[in-house]
Amino acid sequence: MRKTWLLVLTLIWLVLPAAAQDETVVITWPPPVYDVSGTIDIIGTVNPPDLRSYFLQVSIYGEEPPRWIPASTLKNQPVVNGVIASWPTTTVPDGLYQLRLQVRLRSGQDVAYTVGPIRVANTLQRPAGETVVGPLIVPTQAVPPVDPTSAVPESVSRPNPVNELPVPVGGQVAYFTDDTIDAMQTAGMTWVKWQIPFVVGDTNLMNVARDRINWSHEAGFNVLLSITGEKDALAEMGDAEYFPLYAEFLGQIAALGVDAIEVWNEMNIDREWPSGRISARSYVEMLRQAHDAIKAVDEQVMVISGAPAPTGFFGGCSNAGCDDGDYYWNMANNGAANYADCIGVHYNEGILPPTTTSGDPRDNYPTRYFSRMLDRAAAPFRGSGVPLCYTEIGYLSSEGYGPLPAGFEWGASTSVQEQADWLRDAVQLASTTPNTEVALMIVFNVDFDVYDRDPQAGFAIMRPDETCPACISVGSLRGQG
Repeated sequence: MRKTWLLVLTLIWLVLPAAAQDETVVITWPPPVYDVSGTIDIIGTVNPPDLRSYFLQVSIYGEEPPRWIPASTLKNQPVVNGVIASWPTTTVPDGLYQLRLQVRLRSGQDVAYTVGPIRVANTLQRPAGETVVGPLIVPTQAVPPVDPTSAVPESVSRPNPVNELPVPVGGQVAYFTDDTIDAMQTAGMTWVKWQIPFVVGDTNLMNVARDRINWSHEAGFNVLLSITGEKDALAEMGDAEYFPLYAEFLGQIAALGVDAIEVWNEMNIDREWPSGRISARSYVEMLRQAHDAIKAVDEQVMVISGAPAPTGFFGGCSNAGCDDGDYYWNMANNGAANYADCIGVHYNEGILPPTTTSGDPRDNYPTRYFSRMLDRAAAPFRGSGVPLCYTEIGYLSSEGYGPLPAGFEWGASTSVQEQADWLRDAVQLASTTPNTEVALMIVFNVDFDVYDRDPQAGFAIMRPDETCPACISVGSLRGQG
């Protein structure tokens, strides 16, 4: 069997096309056609002139198109002929894989280096005195076979970060480099938010979730996972079939030690929920099943209801869409407070200070103003004892990027300093508004760098000039926690 494996892979190796590679971005070990097991160090060089960040990805060898999943955290320190990352191969089943070193340059260009096939062989039965460390059989001391039930590493213990801000604050991240972590710590943040999808039948997503939870805990942050689903799958399968699968997935996520889970996202609009079937009653049934599945596994996990999209577009509620104010009331009337530890809220369209309650040049709709939006979300749930959680709060600034795309021109006059000051003031105001409790505020976002038709980088508090004024402004509230 081993000879057959080596012969097949040798032939594959010989026919693989030689690709021109950038010598400043290269994996030198393991080479193609290697058996690996346990946690291995990936050796190579990452040293392009304008390096921004890099990380390791893994996918099944021969799969088309490949589904790349992260295998390491992001880093931004150059490496020359050294350890790029450590790869715990026990996080994937035995089989053939390929590794990709994904590098982002400050110019926005991506550079990648791929190596494969590599065989993960953690559960391979080997005679005493032999172990596979590469393409050769090498005599060693007796090595017992790996127990498949112990192949998945344990979760990192939950940290206990001390909040010093008036309200616990976190940030949604795309990259989790040392620079991102430093910026968040400067701001006094104690939470990190990642958004991951639920895709029926995709078992790799559990590894993605576990990695993000562990990375966050290792850095000392509590972690919120916002878990969206596929509206098309929901439409095709129907509530009765889809909701239990989604709830089961969230229960499995809870078992990984996550601190909070947001159940879906902006379910009041047809971008996120099947058109013609938008219903707070239907959503609350999903929330109930998700809540029960999560709490059955770990009572400590905070369940946050999905945040409706702030909008007045629909003029009320219909199956085609629902204004958030009406949707909050419909959620409350259908018992959402019984199945949530916190009510999710979004606020991301402000162009005036958060204390302002009128004067927006666009119109006088409540979602334009932070304080009015706060009351809009809180009113249906007052008396329930359930607080609010901002799972997105952000201010858009084009400074340093150039003109905003169509549909986002309203943010053109907001400066980076205003973004910083308004985030600080919103945190302060959230902690002092009478009859309203805010348990968490997640800044959208910390380090996104995409600036196209959806200019997410314009919301980022880490700016293209590598400064973070909002980190200093929000961090100035330390000592008020």
